[in-house]
Order: sequence, then C-alpha cells, then structure tokens
Amino acid sequence: MDTVIQYLKFMQNRGFTLIELLIYITILSLILVSVIGFFLNMISSNIKENSYQEVQQNGRFAMTKISQEIKKAIGINIPAPGSSSSSLSLVMANPSLNPTIFDISGSKLRITQGSSAPVELTTDQVIVNNLQFTNLSYTGTPGTIRIEMIVNNLNPANKNEYQASLDLKTSTSLLKK
Repeated sequence: MDTVIQYLKFMQNRGFTLIELLIYITILSLILVSVIGFFLNMISSNIKENSYQEVQQNGRFAMTKISQEIKKAIGINIPAPGSSSSSLSLVMANPSLNPTIFDISGSKLRITQGSSAPVELTTDQVIVNNLQFTNLSYTGTPGTIRIEMIVNNLNPANKNEYQASLDLKTSTSLLKK
C-alpha cells in the first residue's frame, strides 16, 4: 500500500502524460475551430446584409426620383403611347429642364435635365439592369409610365455573400396635362 502511494506521488510530480496532452490539444482545437467558424459566419452575414441594404437604398432612391420627375412633367416625349424604351424623356413645365431624360450609362442610372450635365442616381456599388419604361397613356389622359428595373450589387469576384438583387416595378402618372 505504501508503494502505491509513493508511485502516485511520483506520477503527480512528473507533469502531463502524452495522452493527457493530446486530449487537451484536441479539446482546445475544437473550441478554437468553433469560435473561428462562428466569427466567420457573423462576418459573412454582415457583408450580405450590407450588400442588400446598398441595393435597396439605391433602388428606392432611383424609383422615388423618377416618380417625382414624372409627376412634375407636363408631357412624355419617349416612349410613345403603347410602346417601351430603355430611356425616358419628359417635357417639363420649366423650359430650362427640357428635356428631362432618364437612361443608363455604364450600368448606372442617370438623369439629364435640359442642357445640364448628366447626374448619376446610383452609386458605384450597384449595377442597374433591364431598365424599361412603358408608356401606358390613353388619349385625353395626363399620361402614365410603368417603370421596371433590376438593381444588383457589384460582385466582380462572384462571391455568395456579395450577391444581392432587387426587382423594382411601379407606375406613375403625370399630374398635369
């Protein structure tokens, strides 16, 4: 009995055995892998959310600006009634704003008013695709335009967390004739 106690004391003073060390390293590795995976998932989710917010903000701003200008217009140059076009040309009450044109240049939506230089309505972080204006006007009405566009987040590396897209559609009528 005395020999067993002496042996246990001897083993206690020796430190860790190889098996104990391997178990500790394995447990520590599992904890680190779990924590790193959790943080990588949080970063990816944050990037995805920021991408979607950028697309939403650009799309909603562009649609609001187009709708406001249509409501202020007194006529529609392009597209003709019953047809569609990738650009919109409006006749404005203020002659210095004639014509007011919405179109795409280099995947950015822009507005040109009168002889002023074009102003981009979307940022470098998004791409506007499939911009379509349809003139739904009937004879004797002020005019109605259907606006359709797809706004995508810029994703040159084609990474999943940067993919965000928004399909926007609305119709707006001129308030004046």
